[in-house]
Amino acid sequence: MLSPIVGRFVDRVDPRILVTVSFAIFSLVLFMRADFNTDATIGTLMLPTVIQGAGMAAFFIPLVSISLSGLRPDRIPAASGLFNFARITAGSFGTSITTTVWDRRATLHHAQLIEHLTPNDPVTAQALGNLHAGGMGPDQSYALLNRMVDAQAFMLSADDIFYVSGMLFLGLIALVWLARPVRGGLGAASSSGAH
Repeated sequence: MLSPIVGRFVDRVDPRILVTVSFAIFSLVLFMRADFNTDATIGTLMLPTVIQGAGMAAFFIPLVSISLSGLRPDRIPAASGLFNFARITAGSFGTSITTTVWDRRATLHHAQLIEHLTPNDPVTAQALGNLHAGGMGPDQSYALLNRMVDAQAFMLSADDIFYVSGMLFLGLIALVWLARPVRGGLGAASSSGAH
């Protein structure tokens, strides 16, 4: 819903400002998600998603404007294709790297959590006692406890990734300001090349 409003302002406002606002919103959302736990409510999950929508509106249009500024009109189709190719390729790399890191961090967190689950630990003994009292055998109790540890480990791993991603977006704000300022947005860049 905000994209048309942002589109109207791209010609009047430096797109780097809009991208900076967008990256700051993304960073905020990622830091909010870094506090998620396995008991998160639907409201806790939806609030960052709604806020992220505002960041998305101020993301694509200004970023494309920065990427294509200063180009002659006959070069814009090729540059646009290259921009989309780079964006999709980087997204694929990012997905693969994130999945790998998520799995490895979950293994690390699982090992750290399991260190505390000893027969001498009163909390562990009480949990196993409750499971045995509920009719579960020893193997079933340990399997259920391991599944609970798995869930917590993957949640902690996701929190780690959200936190690091939030820090990366803060760093990308500085990178955006290395771009040349756009004079009058994408429309002006296209029309100036046509004269």
